[in-house]
Amino acid sequence: MAEKRLTDAVRNGIAEQADLDRDAELARLRAETASLRTKYKAALSRIDAERARADAMAGLRGIEPHRARQKPGKAKRHHATMVVLLSDWHVEERVDPATVNGLNNYSLDVADLRIAELGERFAVMLEHERRLADIRRVVVWLGGDFLSGHIHDDTAELAQLAPLAATRWAGERIRGFLGAVADQADDVIVATNSGNHGRSTDKLRIGTEMEHSFEQHLYLTLAAGEARQNVRWQVGTGYLNVLDLDGFRVRFHHGHAVRYQGGIGGIHVPLNKSIAAWDATLKADLTCLGHWHQFSWGRSGRYVSNGSVIGHSAYAVRIKAAYEPPCQACVVIDHERHETTKAFPLFCDRDLRKK
Repeated sequence: MAEKRLTDAVRNGIAEQADLDRDAELARLRAETASLRTKYKAALSRIDAERARADAMAGLRGIEPHRARQKPGKAKRHHATMVVLLSDWHVEERVDPATVNGLNNYSLDVADLRIAELGERFAVMLEHERRLADIRRVVVWLGGDFLSGHIHDDTAELAQLAPLAATRWAGERIRGFLGAVADQADDVIVATNSGNHGRSTDKLRIGTEMEHSFEQHLYLTLAAGEARQNVRWQVGTGYLNVLDLDGFRVRFHHGHAVRYQGGIGGIHVPLNKSIAAWDATLKADLTCLGHWHQFSWGRSGRYVSNGSVIGHSAYAVRIKAAYEPPCQACVVIDHERHETTKAFPLFCDRDLRKK
């Protein structure tokens, strides 16, 4: 009896195992069928895509090359004015490389080299721009801070020349630059603004600011002694100096009236607020300034901010200003379009790049 029960149990076990084997095989076949079905659908999709691409390529076979019509002869060059911005030279201020992590080295000799380089580069760029526009008039802006002066204890200690001597030194280089430009242009206009450094007082004056400016005295002296017939001066008598170029107004100012306390947006936000306020009284098409030692062109905001010749300094490190190579700015004004079409930095950092 016991032997019979054991035999039945073995038979039942074998039957159950057979059922499990069949179920497993059925599951495997179903999975394989599903995988093949997916691959089949993907293959059909690829075939449809290739057919569509082939049809598209076939539809392009009849396209022939077409050249845009070109007018014979040279294109007309628009009448334009080129403006070069000169400011923030700080000629007599010494910059020791040790105070700026070796990023700059500035002395009277270096200043002389950089000013000479500016003249060379401006001549090249003027010739280049004349291939694109009819430029017969050049505006030279003398924007101030050509010297650092003795307005602070540290500027007095870093000065290699006394203020009047530094004024004469800068004036000689300015006169040389103007002479070279006058040789290259039919008409030269010199517009001026005094900076906040070249003053004889400890604190800035407002109504009598020009009466205490070494630079203002320099401008008046240079203008009075101007011998070239193609050079005329518009010496600023207030903070703003507005120059009318065939109906295109350019507003010049040194930049120290714009209050920038740092933060997101840089000088752009306070400067545009200042421009809007000045425009409410007398609208200008372009505003040019210096003071902040950073080249910037806000085409939508209609301004150009000038760089500096002195370059990076201990003061720039202290206020956490970004490094910028020594440069000045050039601007091209297209009079037929009545807008500024180009503004670019005029670098004078050859002495730094040789290292």
